[in-house]
Amino acid sequence: MKPFIRKRLPYILIAVQVILIMGLLFYIVPGRYHLYDIVLYDASENVPANPLTGYAPRAELEEDCEGADLVFIMLPFSEWEPQEGVFDREGVKEKYHIEEHRQAGRHAVLRFVCDLPSKHSHRDVPDWLCSISRGVDYKDASGKGYAPDYGDETFLKAHQEALDALAAWCAEDSFVSYVEIGSVGQNGDWSATAESATDLIPSGQVLEQYRQQYEEAFSGDEDILLLQSGSISAALSDADDAEGTRAAGNWKDVIGDAAATAENLSRTGAVWEKAPVGGGMTDTIPMDTLLMDNLSDTLDQIRSSHLSYIGPVCPDAEQQQSNGSEMILRNVGYCLYLSRLQTTVDFLDDTLQIHFTFNNIGAAPMYRDWPVRMYIFNKKKCICEQTLDLRLSDLLPDKEITVTGSVPYSRDLLNGFSVGIAITSPDGSEFITLAQKGVLPDGNGIHKVYRHKKKH
Repeated sequence: MKPFIRKRLPYILIAVQVILIMGLLFYIVPGRYHLYDIVLYDASENVPANPLTGYAPRAELEEDCEGADLVFIMLPFSEWEPQEGVFDREGVKEKYHIEEHRQAGRHAVLRFVCDLPSKHSHRDVPDWLCSISRGVDYKDASGKGYAPDYGDETFLKAHQEALDALAAWCAEDSFVSYVEIGSVGQNGDWSATAESATDLIPSGQVLEQYRQQYEEAFSGDEDILLLQSGSISAALSDADDAEGTRAAGNWKDVIGDAAATAENLSRTGAVWEKAPVGGGMTDTIPMDTLLMDNLSDTLDQIRSSHLSYIGPVCPDAEQQQSNGSEMILRNVGYCLYLSRLQTTVDFLDDTLQIHFTFNNIGAAPMYRDWPVRMYIFNKKKCICEQTLDLRLSDLLPDKEITVTGSVPYSRDLLNGFSVGIAITSPDGSEFITLAQKGVLPDGNGIHKVYRHKKKH
């Protein structure tokens, strides 16, 4: 090789590389740069009705349940196990219209109870169990009832067996979505009227045994969210454990509060960030007053508690049509929407990148991590489907999370494409409606959120 060629060879090679790179860029860039875009979205003013949140009226009151996505089953021990070892599944299904609610796509909140005060003398513990365990009949301001000795070993054993059978029944399908840690106290909400509190509520040590029974019975069911029962008329918890889940404490300290304050409700701390909170509205104040004259106070308490649902005491079918009821629903549960979408091109991987920013403008997370899917459509069909790396339980109120989907680049994308988003239950039978202004989901739950038109 001649000396002058040898000296210039590095420069020649560099020139060839530059030419190749320029040629490659000439091939890649002209079309691909048209795919860059940024879109900002507004949230809808209307809060969509979504699964696992909202009002939870009593399941036996079918008319009140017509517009709800949840129903509340307050199940007395005496109804569940009228005879020792005999669990009346069929009777429960009939009384609470379970098949009708299933057909309507509703889910249930279940509270197992041992003491439901009423005007008449009665017992909500089955007779066979009353005859072999201790308890006391009582009459107080809340009505007449029977309080078992919750620390009685015979009662504890029978309660565990009944709870295990109840858990097995719930595990047969996904109808029951929330199970409240009930059983203890009047209405199973771990409280009682002040005058009877000493006799009707056991010690914190006994309460802990009941919490453990619930956790053991239902811990294996991924379709059920376990939470402490409570109401908007009483503090929801008086202790949190180290993991942020609802701990069983001694409720005697908070019994007798006529109405809760935001300060009381805030004692739940960060519980709602990791586990759902549910409660009913107070029945000591007329519902119309809560929805009108006292609406501001009602909303303050609901916001502070980060409720996922309200029941069993909640507005009836007629009251649910009021403006106050609608305002309450705006402050219950999750409310998700897509606030930003950006498209870019990864030249190294030769893919179209779509960056989605999701926002939760609700009061609580969606505690189930249902899959979030991206769909890419051309003019004729879906050409790409991908599950995005988004955990819905991490999307706390007022928090944004950005996730990215990728699509192999093809020149067909330049002819136009659209992007869809769907959040569905694992079996695909239900979907979440995003609070997306001007966008409604199709029959499969897919929201068409973006369209790229062909550049001329």
